[in-house]
Amino acid sequence: MPQTQTPSRQTVSPPPPDLTDQEVARLKAMLKARIRELSEQDSDLRARLASPPSAKANTFVAGTEGAMAAEADDEVIALLQHEQAELVAAQHALERIDNGVYGYCMECGVSIGLARLEVLPDAQLCVDCQDMMEHRKGR
Repeated sequence: MPQTQTPSRQTVSPPPPDLTDQEVARLKAMLKARIRELSEQDSDLRARLASPPSAKANTFVAGTEGAMAAEADDEVIALLQHEQAELVAAQHALERIDNGVYGYCMECGVSIGLARLEVLPDAQLCVDCQDMMEHRKGR
């Protein structure tokens, strides 16, 4: 278990008892693959926004055609924002692996658990703390 609750000051700890070094290595590979995938998608979306058809559609166009072009750009921008958040989360998970705190809840310090990490390898909270956070946000 981590020595402290402050991520920047945590000392390197072994993986939680329910995670082997091999499982951490497999999850790390999954995170790296996800980062590559998100980076490629990011590049594709940015190219789509900068493409001549999109740029032409971004000039003043009245009526339905203009509204549809703006809506399409809004969707691409929303996708970019979502993918950027996912990318940052995956990068932070890799940092937690390197710092020896991966697999521990950043809120309470308990093990997140292999089953949760296999589904969400960038998880930083255990299920209980995630539920409490979502409840506080009113989700």
